Amino acid sequence: MSLVPSLFSNGEIAAPDGVSPSALALETEHLRVRYGDRLVLDDISLPIAKGQITALIGPSGCGKSTLLRCFNRMNDLSDDCQISSAVRLQGQDIYDASQEVVALRWRVGMVFQRPNPFPKSIYDNVLYGLRLLGIGERRLLDDAA
Repeated sequence: MSLVPSLFSNGEIAAPDGVSPSALALETEHLRVRYGDRLVLDDISLPIAKGQITALIGPSGCGKSTLLRCFNRMNDLSDDCQISSAVRLQGQDIYDASQEVVALRWRVGMVFQRPNPFPKSIYDNVLYGLRLLGIGERRLLDDAA
């Protein structure tokens, strides 16, 4: 069984050999993204199998970050961003109205190229996640830092 997706001459990407739709971790199907009137991603279909390592490679400005931002709905923060089509995480459409965005972002993290700390001390930035989980005991926080 190959875990490498196939690229057809028409630009479509097929799921890796022998991988059923239920074995896909993440999938886009004819994804289209616009910022206002500008189309930035058009007809992106990308199946990613569970356990598969995938690299997005391309020149600056080709849409790699926009695609990644679709996977955890960071594009929702842009008023002029319009997304059409399906993005499925383990078979579930992440753009469905019933999808809890905060819960999605717990499952699909994003590490940015440039750090963007909160306007707090380094100590507070490092411990922000623990505090978000309700851990406030000073000894535990100090041990984690």
